[in-house]
Amino acid sequence: MQIYKIGVPDIAIAPLVSQLKSSLAVGPTLWIISGGSNIPLSVEAMKRIDYDLSSNLTVALADERFGDYGHPDSNWTQLKVAGFDPKHAKTIEVLSADNPGLEATLSQYSNAISMAFYENERSVGQFGMGADGHIAGILPGSVASNETGELVVGYQSQPFTRITLTFEAIRHINVAFLIAGGATKRDQLIKLTSQDIPLSQQPAQIIKQIAESYIYNDQIEGGKQ
Repeated sequence: MQIYKIGVPDIAIAPLVSQLKSSLAVGPTLWIISGGSNIPLSVEAMKRIDYDLSSNLTVALADERFGDYGHPDSNWTQLKVAGFDPKHAKTIEVLSADNPGLEATLSQYSNAISMAFYENERSVGQFGMGADGHIAGILPGSVASNETGELVVGYQSQPFTRITLTFEAIRHINVAFLIAGGATKRDQLIKLTSQDIPLSQQPAQIIKQIAESYIYNDQIEGGKQ
């Protein structure tokens, strides 16, 4: 795990794009992206990927807020509103226009993610971290924070019903970027980089279980661990 202290989150875009391009040059690549503060970073990163390379790319969400297709709190909707253009990439959306219900949506997304890991030679994960230490849609102490053999889980939290990749799915990722900015993240970043805490208490600890991982932040000094 390599830690970088940066002035602004945008600095993380260049190494993320470099990793994506090098992976795409080798073969099909799965890019798992997050919502929230990472949305503008994903939009800009996609702009820097050539159209020709994008045809070798699959884009999927790390988590989504369940509801009708296109609802304003949807991570995918917010990505599109922010200007995310997948170009020739294949996209895996969690929600569908026919809204078959939560259980069917979970099954469909789990199958799609499983196939994406199988079909792509490399996978790159781009995550944020909440002020509570959550990653993707895995909140501390939630159903999702429990170990499970499933790739996807759904559960009710306030104010959303969340659909998220699990720890098991995240472990399949080859390279992970965790990009977290702001003073509210400082305590969690210190815990993440200096302590081994159970995943159920600080889900972002899963980043340590990925073979190649990078933390970009504006709060704590860099180094290798």
